[in-house]
This record gives sequence, structure tokens and C-alpha cells, in this order.
Amino acid sequence: MKKYFLLFLLLIIPVSVADVSIVAPAVAETDYGYVGAPVNIDVKVSKGNGHIFMDTMPMTQLDMQGSARIAAKVAFDICGKNQKDYDIYYVVRSDVPVIGGPSAGATLCVATIASLNNWSINKNVMMTGMINPDGSIGPVGGILEKMKAAKSMNVDYFLIPSGERYVKADLNEADNNTVDAVEYGKSLGIKVIEVKSIYDAVYYFTNHKIIERNYEPNPIIKNIYDNKMENLSNKVLKQTKNNYNYVENRLNYEYKYNTRINYDLKKELDTKLKTSKTNMELANSLYINKSYYAATSKAFGALITLESINTTLNYIDSDDGKDYLKKYLLSVQNELDNEKILINNKNLSKNNIEYIIASKSRIYESEELIDNAWKEYYNNKPLSAIEYGAYAKLRGKSAIWWLNLNDNNNYNKNGNKNIENELINESDLKYLAQEYLDNSEIVVLYSSMVLPTALTNDAMKNLDDAKKYYNQKEYLLSISKSIDAYVYATTSLNYMEDTDYLKKLAEKKINLAENYDDGCIPVSALGYYEYANTFNDKMSKILYYKYSIAYAQMNIDVLNELNGNISKVVEYDESSTFTEDSPINNNIETSTNAKYNITLNMAFLALGLSCGVFAGYLLGRRNRDDE
Repeated sequence: MKKYFLLFLLLIIPVSVADVSIVAPAVAETDYGYVGAPVNIDVKVSKGNGHIFMDTMPMTQLDMQGSARIAAKVAFDICGKNQKDYDIYYVVRSDVPVIGGPSAGATLCVATIASLNNWSINKNVMMTGMINPDGSIGPVGGILEKMKAAKSMNVDYFLIPSGERYVKADLNEADNNTVDAVEYGKSLGIKVIEVKSIYDAVYYFTNHKIIERNYEPNPIIKNIYDNKMENLSNKVLKQTKNNYNYVENRLNYEYKYNTRINYDLKKELDTKLKTSKTNMELANSLYINKSYYAATSKAFGALITLESINTTLNYIDSDDGKDYLKKYLLSVQNELDNEKILINNKNLSKNNIEYIIASKSRIYESEELIDNAWKEYYNNKPLSAIEYGAYAKLRGKSAIWWLNLNDNNNYNKNGNKNIENELINESDLKYLAQEYLDNSEIVVLYSSMVLPTALTNDAMKNLDDAKKYYNQKEYLLSISKSIDAYVYATTSLNYMEDTDYLKKLAEKKINLAENYDDGCIPVSALGYYEYANTFNDKMSKILYYKYSIAYAQMNIDVLNELNGNISKVVEYDESSTFTEDSPINNNIETSTNAKYNITLNMAFLALGLSCGVFAGYLLGRRNRDDE
């Protein structure tokens, strides 16, 4: 009997880090329309095996599970802890059925960070916002309704995503009248504050500052990247110039002697040649400015156009144009098949993951393009078939460019060649691919409901592709397509995003990736960052900065997944203590309570150890007596 009693004592000894309660605003759908409603959330983090448990009641429509996973991941990354060593419990309660989804993600992340650090939550603050995997806070709907819910809880501070100060007046109405959320908050007696990242939000909730550790750019890695991209850019530019001169001379000849070229076709071909020249000249200018990735991209566009012009001339010159086109598409198909075999036979390692992803995504895109070419061919649209076929051919070539970009050039972050290049199995990335797929799905579904645009349509297609490749066990491709889906979806939401903030965030992520132990060169992140800097329009900058951030984060996530633990390099540095001049100091339990929680946990731990020792002594004594 004593044995069972002692075992019972051991079972009830708590092993949690800390319990945190927080209130999030939500939107409930009633007979009278949409109204704000408070949601009570309890967060508990305990030693475990990396599981996330969610208990919601009642919740309808969008599931919060995906948002909770992102919130937990960001919290553990920031705090420098290995999520696989813990279990997280989210208990969500509301008096009315509310619309779930990602809008409570930032709040969940703050609560998780507070739990991991034994910090108390300021009850005088509420927040709405989606948490992104990079730690930024994304836009949500129903801000005014949620502010009313905050007022009912006597909240003085309400945090909203940056860029959402001016919002739709009423979710129940179809008009586009907007309201200044800051002024509306004043009318309710609430101070509304825009926040860009979870780092900003944590301070308002806890009076603790998490200092982002800023890493300097790694000049060695930047030099390696520049050399790789300069060589590739130089090669592609030379090819473009040669092809342009050939096609220009051929066109001049054909216009003089080929009677099959009518006025409309000549006009179309002239326009294409002019476009290719513009792209080639822009590529030269970018190359001179050392924007090698952007130069390669523009030269690549020119190559596609020139291939299309030359193939069109071959088609026109042929006595049997349909037969020629069929043979052309078959030759492209054969080239793609051989290139795909070459890529699939490439051994995967930590040092070439970036290049394999880039080459695989391009070769699979080329297969879609050649499929479209055949469709146009059988629909008797030869010129359209040529367009798709030319694009497919060059996209396949670019896949090999990226594959060869890493050959005999495996370097570590110190600039030394990696003699031992550890091979890995793609199946090792299955869990990460599932995580990326889940994260992108919650954002894509949300964006398609809130602000459906052409970008969200692209996001949906990429999400479908990510699922398809995951089921085919093509986990690298699934991750790549999940990134595409996520970037398009968040770009459609963040149409008023601060590009300067995104640029700085991309720099931080790249620098962090470059300083990881055993880190690979984040070529995609560096390339997209460089490409974003070449654009003048805001939307393109947003899109490619987001790509840069996403691929830098992918490098970090892949290394963590393969290493089995979190790297020594983490974003979390230190927290400030409570200060009297903090912007918020009402209704908050000071750091003394946090220290009390730590002391209490230590007491429980000591008690547990004592009970264990005592139990072992009694059981050992009983066994000796039985003998």
C-alpha cells in the first residue's frame, strides 16, 4: 500500500515550466451580425516530447491548431529552447461560439514565451494579430469588433498589426468605409498601438524586453555567393548576347526573303526582339552593379524570348509546320527527362540542399510548362505551344545551372572546403515538410477568405502542389511549394507592408543563417534579397523580401531538423527587468512573482527527488525483508 501511495506522490509532482493565462479578442457571428467576444486562453508548457495539445470549447469555422503550431515554433526559437523537449497545452474557452483562425496566433506566442520564461502577463493589454514564422505580426479582420470586446474587459491598451490603423467600418456592411482605429480606440478609452513583431508585443504584455541578437554579415559567405553568381551570370549573359545577335541577323534576312511572314507576325516578332534587347541591356547594367542574381534573371527572360522567336521562324520555314513543332516538343521533352534523371540521381547533403531544391523546383515547373505546350499543340494553337515549349526548354536548362552551381564548391561558413560532405535522406525532412505545409495552409485559407486576389489564387495552386509533392514523398519540393504558397498569401494580406522593415528583417535572417554552426550558404535568401533591391514598385519588393526571409528561415529550420537540436546560435539574448518608466505598469505582477514561481518549481523538484529517494529506500527494504 505504501508503494502505491508513494508512486501517487511522484505522479502528482508538477514538472511544468509555468502556467500562463491570457485573454484574446475574437469575433463571434450572431443573429445580429458580427460582434467582438473575449476568449480565455490558458497556456502550460511542461517537459515532454514536442507535442502540442489544444482544447477548444466552443470554437467554430477555422481551426486554431495551425496557428498554435506557428506560435509555439516562434516562441521556442526566440527563447533558444528545443521544442522537442517540451509539451505545450493550449486551453481555449469562450462564452459564445467564435470564429477561430490565425488572429489569436500572436497572443498565443506571447503567452508561450511568458510561460517559458516564468513571466507574468499584464491583464491590462489585449492584442489581435496573426503570427508569422519569421516572428512578424500579420493582418487580421474585425479589429473594431475586437476592440469592443477589449473594452468590455476594461483593457487600456490594444495592440494591432502594423499597417491596419485604417480598417473597414463594419464587418456586417458591404461598403468600404474606413475608420481610424487609433481614434476609435480613444473614443472607447483605449490606447491603440501598432506592432510589427512579436518582440514589440512581448514588452507591452510583460514589461520585459527580448533583445534581438544582431549578427554581422559573414563576408566570407557573401564573397563565395558573389563568386558563384558572378560566374553563372557571366555565362548566361554571354549566351544571351550570342543568341540575340544570331536571331537579330536571322530576322533581318527572313524579312527580306521569306514571303510567309505577314505584317502581323513581323510586328509580333519585332516586339519580342525589342523586349529581349531591353532585358539584355538591363541584365548588363545589373551585372555591372554586381547584382548578379538579378542580372541572371533578366538574361534568362531574354533567352526565353529569343528561343521563342527562333523556333517560330523554324516553324514558318518548315514545309510541314505541325510535324516540325511536334518534333521540337518531343526533343524538349526528351531533354527534360534526361535533366530530371540527372537531378534525381544527385546525392543530397547539408551543403547542397539549397541547390537541389532550386533545381528540382525548376525541372518540375518545366514539366508543367511542356504539358501546357502539348495542350496548345493539340488545340491547334502553334504559336502558343512554341511559347510554352521555349519556356520549358530554358527552365530545364536553368535547373542544371543551379545543380552545377554547387559542384566542387562546397564551403563552410569559414570559407574552407568541406572535405566530408555528410549525406542525408530526404525522408529526414518529412516532419519539417509537414510543418511547412500546415503553416502555409492556415495562412492561405485565411487570405482567400479575407482578401481574395490573383495572389491568393496563385497561393492556392502552390498549396495544392505542396500537398501533391508531399504525398509523392518529394519533401524538398513540398517545402519549396509551401514557401511559394505562404509568400503569395501573406503578400496579398500585407499590401500596405513597410518595405524598410521587411528589408531589415531579411538582413537579420540572412545574417543569422550565415552564422549557424555547420551552416550552408543561403544562396536563395541572398538572391531574393538582392533581387528585391532592384525593384522600384512596392509590391515586388514586398514579394521578394518575403521570399528572402522565408528561405533564410528554411536554412535555419533544416539545420535544426537535421542536427536534432537547436543550434548554439539563437535569436534570444536577454530580457530587461521591470522598470518604473515602462509604458505599461498597471495590473501587472512584477518579476518578484516570476521568481516566486521559479522558487516554487524548485521546491517541487526537491520534494520530488526526496520522495523518490525515500520511495527507493522503502522498496529496497521491503525486498530485503521478503528475501
